[in-house]
Amino acid sequence: MAYTDLRGLTVSTTSSDALAAYERGMELFLRWRGGALEALNAATKYDPHFALAHCAKAYIGWRMGNVNVALEGHRQAVAAANHVNTEREQLHVQTVEAMHRGEPLAADALLERIGADYPTDRLAVRLLGFLCIARGDYLGGLEIANRSLDACPDDVQFQTMKGFFLEQSGQNAEGFAYSSRALAQDPGNLYAYHAVGHAYIARGDYREALETFERAASLEHYPHILWHLGEARAILGYEQFTQDYWAHSSPPLPLFERIELLWRLEVLRRLPVDLTTWRDLAEQGERLLAHPEYLTIWMHHWIGLALARAGELDKARRQVAYLRQLPPGKASGQWSTLGADMLEGELAFIQGDFATAERLMAPAVEHLHAMGGGSREQKDIFKDVFLELQRRLGHADRVIELAEQRLRANPRHIPSLAALAWAYGQSGQMALQRQVCARLLDRAAEVRLHPHAPELLEAQQLLGVQPPATA
Repeated sequence: MAYTDLRGLTVSTTSSDALAAYERGMELFLRWRGGALEALNAATKYDPHFALAHCAKAYIGWRMGNVNVALEGHRQAVAAANHVNTEREQLHVQTVEAMHRGEPLAADALLERIGADYPTDRLAVRLLGFLCIARGDYLGGLEIANRSLDACPDDVQFQTMKGFFLEQSGQNAEGFAYSSRALAQDPGNLYAYHAVGHAYIARGDYREALETFERAASLEHYPHILWHLGEARAILGYEQFTQDYWAHSSPPLPLFERIELLWRLEVLRRLPVDLTTWRDLAEQGERLLAHPEYLTIWMHHWIGLALARAGELDKARRQVAYLRQLPPGKASGQWSTLGADMLEGELAFIQGDFATAERLMAPAVEHLHAMGGGSREQKDIFKDVFLELQRRLGHADRVIELAEQRLRANPRHIPSLAALAWAYGQSGQMALQRQVCARLLDRAAEVRLHPHAPELLEAQQLLGVQPPATA
């Protein structure tokens, strides 16, 4: 008899136990819960010829940056290819083969075909969501979610995906509503928690965002949820919390997220970072570069930055060259041009050549929404560093322009309020500086900024407000 998955799609396995384990693995993967690989390993133990389960392991290894898992998944999927009985599963095997050959455009095209022909293929749809984020194609992600919802309106994953891409496309209220409904249907779904938290962050509701991510983390320490907590804590001045998340070992944060958090702490929070730490991160990155085809563009960027910060500038420049040879335009999320310039500008920043850094980074920051790689909130680090760069250059007028632009979208963005206060002070506009400092104090209370955050203490001092006594 032919077995079908939860959405009625035929799967090529002869074992009901293998199918049950596969469904368990899919559920855990899609809901961002631990144990997905273990469940899929059980599936392939019950049926070693279950090619789709092997493909799923390859995909998960690729997303995690776990090269060994991806390689083994590919090897086993190809070995089981003759046991595949459906076109859909054959396309999955071909996708994994294209990834292994380092042919991302071919792999993307195959995934797009699966998504178009089989809109209830949960694995393909999730991977297509990642692909749209990598391309910066948020409207494309929304289109995929709508197509899948048309086929299966009650699927929580598809509902969450629609909410996420609505938010990423600038429709925050609508996105929040969709993601919140999905979370209410499945309160243990960390993917839904993540989408709700994104909506809060985008509009500056840091208190609600922290509570959302903390509730998710109380269910399970999923690495990307911990990264969001570390990022939000860093913005709000709780550096020790961020360092704790950075050092979390069970499970550890992915390398590229650890690099980003450390960069934020060092550049934006002026936290001294030992060169030995950067060298260790760079060495880990170099080991991953042995199989560049299994790393996302986002990973390549952050490894390049870590190499530069560790003093390995020639190796970092090779990462710039890698980005420049990527396919042009949307296929690479603009990383062959704007993204490569961004990394080259960051290298100049690290070397103290701020004028060159500004020239290289400015076009990418201006067109950041068109760039892929990560979500809008993940890409905020580039805007934050560019604003800091303008401060170091002493460009008060440019700081005012950038800070006000940011505050129109997120009126609680404390770093922009602090930068605006600095710029008004530099340009002698003392009345405006005092107004901004008063706004900063109000917003600090709303978002629970650390009571001893430097920007808060500076605003209190300028206004003659006594800071709270230390307990």
